[in-house]
Amino acid sequence: NALILYATLAKGPKLPFDQQVNSTRRFMRELNRLGVTSAIDAGGGFQNYPDDYQVIEQLAREGQLTVRLAYNLFTQKPGQELADFRHWTESVPVGRGDDFYRHNGAGEMLAFSAADFEDFLEPRPDLPAAMETELEPVVRHLAEWRWPFRLHATYDESIGRMLDVFERVNRDIPFAGLHWFFDHAETISERNIERVRALGGGIAIQHRMAFQGEYFV
Repeated sequence: NALILYATLAKGPKLPFDQQVNSTRRFMRELNRLGVTSAIDAGGGFQNYPDDYQVIEQLAREGQLTVRLAYNLFTQKPGQELADFRHWTESVPVGRGDDFYRHNGAGEMLAFSAADFEDFLEPRPDLPAAMETELEPVVRHLAEWRWPFRLHATYDESIGRMLDVFERVNRDIPFAGLHWFFDHAETISERNIERVRALGGGIAIQHRMAFQGEYFV
């Protein structure tokens, strides 16, 4: 459970702001040494925007980023997801920034009920019955504002239900070239791949099955 990791990290000491800036610069230089020059930040637990982005935004303002970053905004408040995205769509235009630091859209958490996590040693989680009613208003809002979005989804059963929501929204507010995709999607079926294609979406796949395939079996 990722929340265990996040909660443990949160118990550690917090560096003063100037040391956070310095350590972030050094971290990026280490990434450069390993050949990494660009990254996409898909958001994460307890990373509230804009409060927890002050260090990286200072480095961006000062021209000190050595890794190009495109960042997605990840809702942090169960039950208040739509409020987060309403606030952000009005205050953070998509594409704001430059080639080194640019806003990329929403995700990969759009609604807390619409995420199935990927511990292959555990049974597949069933998403709550309320998932569709909580996800749909967020997707409608993002489609209305033409915000690109990404959504964490591991299992075909979850993806099928999410696609039901996307198709319903698309009938009222055509996606029509809106960039969106599923992250992970290890067990997606051919039928659901075709449904993704029909909506102009994509899949950002990982190689987890190469490392955790025995767990999955």
